[in-house]
Amino acid sequence: MAIWGADVEQLRTLGSRLQQGADVIESQRSNLTALLDNTQWLGPDADKFKEQWRGEHTTRLNQVAEALKEASNRAKQNADQQFQASQG
Repeated sequence: MAIWGADVEQLRTLGSRLQQGADVIESQRSNLTALLDNTQWLGPDADKFKEQWRGEHTTRLNQVAEALKEASNRAKQNADQQFQASQG
């Protein structure tokens, strides 16, 4: 007979670590944006770089952070469901 399920504490730890990863990405994005904003750099290369950073790069970082948050929530929900099923 196969046993289906998961270790609740491991799932909760995974959920927490995924959230921490999202937090790190958001923090680094903010730090790098502030650093870029405070860098004395003028000209077309600077304009292009800043446009790319504020456009596609920060958008992608935001998408990764959101995906990690969603995965964190799913892991925590699965842990709760596993806990409830194990109690039954």
